[in-house]
Amino acid sequence: MTCRYCLIACLLLTGSVQAGQYSSIPLTDNGSVSAYIDVPAGMRCPVSIPDTPTAFCQGPQGVVYHMTSSGVQQGYLDPQQLYENLIQQARTTSRIEVVNQYRLPEVSNARLQRDAPLLYLRGEQVYTYAFEITDPEKNETSVSAIVILHVPNNRAPITLVDGYAISAPSGLVQDPGVMRQELIRFINSYRYDPQWVQYANNATVNFEGDLSARENAFYTTQQQIHQNNMDALDRSHQSFMERSAASDRSHQSYMDRSAASDRMQSQTIDSIHDRQQLINPNTGERYEADGYYDYNYVNPNDPSMSVRSNDPLYDPNINNEQGEYYEQLETYPQSSW
Repeated sequence: MTCRYCLIACLLLTGSVQAGQYSSIPLTDNGSVSAYIDVPAGMRCPVSIPDTPTAFCQGPQGVVYHMTSSGVQQGYLDPQQLYENLIQQARTTSRIEVVNQYRLPEVSNARLQRDAPLLYLRGEQVYTYAFEITDPEKNETSVSAIVILHVPNNRAPITLVDGYAISAPSGLVQDPGVMRQELIRFINSYRYDPQWVQYANNATVNFEGDLSARENAFYTTQQQIHQNNMDALDRSHQSFMERSAASDRSHQSYMDRSAASDRMQSQTIDSIHDRQQLINPNTGERYEADGYYDYNYVNPNDPSMSVRSNDPLYDPNINNEQGEYYEQLETYPQSSW
């Protein structure tokens, strides 16, 4: 067995890989190096295995390091339910046996620290689920981790899912706990390229600036639309009030003309029938009398008792019988008819 083969075998059997025995593998994003991750020296990376699309690096004796990303899901998906759905899918597509399941908070904490410099991941929440499986058909044992991220994403939340695993022939694995520790080391060795972080943050700042400008423009437009609507309502109300005032003036003019017409008609009728319109200035009572006399009197207690005369010296209250009393009436002003 060569030293390279011995390294991988020792890793899975005893976990005794020393510092400096790892290779740093660059990862690219749109053709630019975005991050690095460490694997045991001597592995072929990246590697393409037709029936293992998640394969990232392959070592001797069938040892494979896996890494994959499922992309972006809109909204916040329940992490526990999402993990269980992935396990169920794996069970229905193969004859694997899940022998152990657990959480990996140390991976979640390391991911939060790793992502802290990236502006577009601000406010993220990380959940890590791990499981150990055996595949009787392939005679293979694997330790896998599903990392689920909730990202606010400027009030448009998304869910990201990353997958990591180490698989090896079952006969090579004496202690799955050793594989678990190597998986944790593998995941936590992921680190961003500083220049890519700067580029990503600049892109985020520009995007958020454009988004803010669009939101401000939208808000200004909505405010203007609201103000235009309010101005239109004010103009409509003012027009209504002006029409209402004009209608009131027209009605008042009609009432004035009607009252004048009534007075003229009453005067005409009185003139035809030779009648006088009289009022008691003491009581406000109005009376109508046939014919015209200069002096008219009425008993306020008995309107049927009246006296009329053209003699200015006549006083109907002289030598009256007991109970008789008269008050002088005045001509009712025509302007008040």
